[in-house]
Amino acid sequence: MSQPPTPTIDESAWQSYELLQSALDVFDSPFFIKDRQHRWVACNEAFCRLLGQPRGLMIGRSDPDFVPADQVAGFWRDDDEVFASGQARTIEEQITGADGVTRDIQTRKWPLRGADGQVIGLCAAIADITEINRRQEQIGQLEAEVNQQLTIIESQGALLDELSVPVIQVWDGILLLPLIGIVESRRAARVLESLLDAVGRMGAEIVIIDITGVPVVDTSVASYLLRAVQATQLLGCQSILVGISPEIAQTLVGLGVDFSRITTRATLQNGLEYALRRLSYDVRVRT
Repeated sequence: MSQPPTPTIDESAWQSYELLQSALDVFDSPFFIKDRQHRWVACNEAFCRLLGQPRGLMIGRSDPDFVPADQVAGFWRDDDEVFASGQARTIEEQITGADGVTRDIQTRKWPLRGADGQVIGLCAAIADITEINRRQEQIGQLEAEVNQQLTIIESQGALLDELSVPVIQVWDGILLLPLIGIVESRRAARVLESLLDAVGRMGAEIVIIDITGVPVVDTSVASYLLRAVQATQLLGCQSILVGISPEIAQTLVGLGVDFSRITTRATLQNGLEYALRRLSYDVRVRT
């Protein structure tokens, strides 16, 4: 079988400046090459468009000819660090083109070495990150707004908790805690905190816990009620649980919740009558 002919390469064509320039212009991102005097020795069309200048005007010149002086100082400082260290660097900076528009850019700079290994210049590729930064700023603003709204919601929730768990002094030594609505974990913690604070602050001897307005009493709610009763007992205060409907009573029996050690009454009126009699009896005993 005959071998295919060995391809030949026109080395002079591949070594031409025009071919190198064509290769650079393929890239959409701005690209340039500088010598150690910060002069551009090559660049692609994307870089020319960034500065709004033709290539023929830019080659052999440098940043001060086309960008503001404060930006030049930063560009050259970064160039000098690459020249001195021989290490690549990535920098985020800004550049103002001939159109007067200032763009956020991320520049990656690599040292360019000669045949003897010494750094003779640098190559750099630029990514326009203006839109990325703008979107990140918008995201940051949205996050700040969301966090602010969450803070407001939490504050409103705490206020609603306070309003929904008022501890009322109905008689000297007697407090009333009317529960209305769903009792979930956060609210239950607030209920217990408010109740214990009121008992300690007012020196209450009896607290009536009215659950008439609680639509559902499950295991967790029953547990919260038991904890509230036990906590008030530790402060020397007796608890009376009122407002247990037949449906809730049946539910509690079905759940196996033991309320045998807790004083219960059918209605708030019954609870108040019991509390007043109990308080009157205690007063007579002490006197």
